[in-house]
Amino acid sequence: MMAAMLLWSSSGGKLRAQDVYYSGSLQYATGSYYFTERTGSFYFSNSLGMSGDKGSVYFSIPLITQNTPWVSYTRSGTLPTGGPQSRLAGTRQQQQGGGRGQRKHTIDLGKADTVNFSKTHFGDPSLSANIKLWSSPSARTSISSNWGVKIPFTDENSGYGTGGWDVGGGISWSQRIQQKYLMMLSGMYWVLGDMNDLNLNNMLSYSAALGRMFKDGKWMTTASLFGSTEIIDEVDPPVSIGAGLNYRVSAQINLSTNMMIGLTESASDFSIGVGWSINF
Repeated sequence: MMAAMLLWSSSGGKLRAQDVYYSGSLQYATGSYYFTERTGSFYFSNSLGMSGDKGSVYFSIPLITQNTPWVSYTRSGTLPTGGPQSRLAGTRQQQQGGGRGQRKHTIDLGKADTVNFSKTHFGDPSLSANIKLWSSPSARTSISSNWGVKIPFTDENSGYGTGGWDVGGGISWSQRIQQKYLMMLSGMYWVLGDMNDLNLNNMLSYSAALGRMFKDGKWMTTASLFGSTEIIDEVDPPVSIGAGLNYRVSAQINLSTNMMIGLTESASDFSIGVGWSINF
């Protein structure tokens, strides 16, 4: 999302009065989180929207393949809830050692021979909007409001969603520096629906990205940071850093690729993906 907004900003916001567009992405993420078994997740997301001088609105739905039901998809990202065993996420067992970062606790949700799960299912759809609040005369500086809602169509025990509504709102700021750099900061407050056996804290998500353009803006490299406040009690909130490469094929077609590394136990260890968008 952040990379896509940076790519849009690199055009100076030069859109027709109304554009209809399709965007999609393929993302693979893997991590053990704070569980004893590793989860691999594959996400195929599709979005259809409308954009114009004042902002954009779009509808998204992901197709998800996972080898365990322990990681749930939310509008603000993936979350290791434990799925059908979410009650255990609030009662973590103390263990010696650890792994990445400051992790000191793990939960055993099942042995290797009991987690032959690997299923594909649609995740919860979501509706998002971006409204431009202010832009400088030179279009170098822009401030926008962001809104989102996730609609709970999946069962929380399936491992594809939390079974509750997620509703969020926030603000973003983008700044063009000279003719080669773009910077963006964004923050959103999310009201998260609780699961039957696990309370999810409302949280503030934040992101920052810096882009460097080449070849008159056709190519752009990005560096980004994503994180949030605590979502599950006694679980370190997710924080990730990443890098990406974007390519503007034409005024209508954009391509991108990205890689993310998790810095805390509730973020995936590693993820990689590709994305595209087409204006009609």
